[in-house]
Amino acid sequence: MSYATLILQIEAGEGLNYVEARALGAALLDGGVPELETAAFLVAFNQHDPGLDGWLGLHAALAERLPDFVAPSGPFRTVVLPTYHGVRTHPHLTPLLALLLKSFGIPVLIHGVLEGGGGTAAAYVLRELGVMPCSSTTQVNAALLDEGIAFAPVALLSPGLAALLALRARLGIDGWVTRLAMLADVLGEHSVRVTPVASGAELAPTREVLEALGGHALLLQGCEGEAFADPLQRPGMVLVQDGQGQPVYEAQSIASVLANLPEIGARATGAWIDRVMREHLPLPLPIRNQLAVCLYASGYTEDLNQARAITAIDGFGRAAA
Repeated sequence: MSYATLILQIEAGEGLNYVEARALGAALLDGGVPELETAAFLVAFNQHDPGLDGWLGLHAALAERLPDFVAPSGPFRTVVLPTYHGVRTHPHLTPLLALLLKSFGIPVLIHGVLEGGGGTAAAYVLRELGVMPCSSTTQVNAALLDEGIAFAPVALLSPGLAALLALRARLGIDGWVTRLAMLADVLGEHSVRVTPVASGAELAPTREVLEALGGHALLLQGCEGEAFADPLQRPGMVLVQDGQGQPVYEAQSIASVLANLPEIGARATGAWIDRVMREHLPLPLPIRNQLAVCLYASGYTEDLNQARAITAIDGFGRAAA
């Protein structure tokens, strides 16, 4: 494999075929590519999409290196929430979505980074809520089974992926490595992957990849690239089931004004989420909408309208007091 040739090929916008991408992904994830060339690949992929076959090859390379996480057996698919950005202008509500799903008896696996890169990481908020990162595959599987929620740091998910993300941070870019992490199929068929993208331009190519991969996934432009819907202005949402994508919510054209959102920061957000869960406070509409899609996709309801009805008032399946 000639790294120089592949770099030039990517920079020319030619993309990669499946075999090339799988071999390159394996080398990058195994630390077999010198740092200078690795940085060059990161920059090249940041500027040029590798194409559908390229994404499928990179995804296959990562899938072969994932640990043996096991979704709990039961009536519902486990919802998988990736978290690879820190948020700066919003409260981080991925933990809220996770706890809401858990309250319905749906297992939730969160995976991602431990630091927020200058913003608030989901890990910070989860810590405030008593959800600590797991240190082993055994611990992840036990937490999913016994507690219904687990947080796997990226270094446990894939040391090679963690190393690439660290280099990405040093270079000050955000591209294919983060998108690959968001696409990771960590639990297989008995799961629903919430797959956020950072910009609208990434929606169409990511949908194409998810449809080619099959399985179950919820695609949306995440709030600051994270796995929760912007609580002030709902993004469009596409549900992918068995390789078929279907829009389930259109993007809101006008932002909402909410008075009950917490201040930005882990402590304030954690305290607010705890109060929301204890007192069943009304939820932002976009979060209720996303929760409804996750309930349906996980098998909690037989159709989406039933899930919408359950969450129509306050997101907890009952009318607000």
